[in-house]
Amino acid sequence: MTQKKDRNIFVTHGSGPFENARAALSQVDPSLYRNKSVLIKPNVGRISHPGSGINTHPEALAGVIEALREGGAGEITIGESPIIGVNTFKAFEAAGITEVAEKYNCRLIDFDAGQWTMKDIREGRILDATKICNPVLECDILLSLAVAKTHMHTGVTLGIKNMKGCLYRREKIRYHQLEYPEGKGLPVEGEFPEKTLDMAIADLGSILLPDITVIDGFTGMEGLGPSGGEALKSDFAIASNDPIGADIIGAAMMGIEGADIPHLRLIAEKTGRPVDAASYTVSPADFLDYSSPYKAPPTDISAEFPDVELIDKDSCSACLSTVMLFLKRFKDDLGPYITDDQILSIAIGKGITEADIKDHTILVGNCARQKNCGNTFIKGCPPVATRIFEAITGSEPPENEPDVE
Repeated sequence: MTQKKDRNIFVTHGSGPFENARAALSQVDPSLYRNKSVLIKPNVGRISHPGSGINTHPEALAGVIEALREGGAGEITIGESPIIGVNTFKAFEAAGITEVAEKYNCRLIDFDAGQWTMKDIREGRILDATKICNPVLECDILLSLAVAKTHMHTGVTLGIKNMKGCLYRREKIRYHQLEYPEGKGLPVEGEFPEKTLDMAIADLGSILLPDITVIDGFTGMEGLGPSGGEALKSDFAIASNDPIGADIIGAAMMGIEGADIPHLRLIAEKTGRPVDAASYTVSPADFLDYSSPYKAPPTDISAEFPDVELIDKDSCSACLSTVMLFLKRFKDDLGPYITDDQILSIAIGKGITEADIKDHTILVGNCARQKNCGNTFIKGCPPVATRIFEAITGSEPPENEPDVE
């Protein structure tokens, strides 16, 4: 019986990013990719250094390439479409991806530099079609090499959420700005309310799932993910040709139930797959002995910053994580700029109106802009943390800190 039919899930632990990833992928049946072109889609959406937990570790990428070469893969390419405003090749360089690509003679591509195809989505809950970068559609095998992270808007970001980086340029932003259409995809009452973003990711999953998933859990991110949280060394990897099962087991390794992640639950329901980890065949059977509980994203910014008033109406994760990162880095330097009521008021999101803001409220991101408003407005989608600091203070950040996200 072949691996393609069995769809087993393989977990490795305790051997570092290279060997974890290599050993996990080596257990997947190589006939799936032998003599075929493989496009590796890592998570390199922001400019950040290895070990931060923000991006896929470069040594995990090296381990994946070694396993693919050992299994007889054809041409191997590495591609990404990062968040708006991030240069793909600068992100590759900072993350250590360029060095690995050069070592193994793999081509690097910027998805956004090419063309895109509008792909129809039948019976989507919120999307009828979406723009996908052509290299993603042209490869034989699409391999999602995700880093394990919690996410402020989607619970986790793993192999399936990583597919959002296959969307063309501003299509990624559109996913954060969708509204509930009348009579279609309305929020579910009760325990698991579904945001439009959750529904959009599930709709994308109905037409685009990775052929192979490898989850890099060597250094993940907990709390304020996808970029403002804390790095967590959990030292595991997962590999499978079952994208839904891989993510459910990945969440379990993070101490999170698959049913608590709306986009995973929606995809599982649509495909008739189970959403509980116990329903999947995992090797080794005692894989949960190696799990590392990740802190969940906070639901209230005041829990982290009690003297900050965040007016957030329909923001995307890019703006929210940027504001979180800005506060973590610069909050202690803002004392002279806080108003007499000792509250720093910040507004983000496309739902902001003039009625929501005070005289001293700072408007962050293009969506929050108000016409004929005299408040400080910081443009960008999103603006970087240092730009927010400069706009508030009129000076460069302490020690001229770079924007490493």
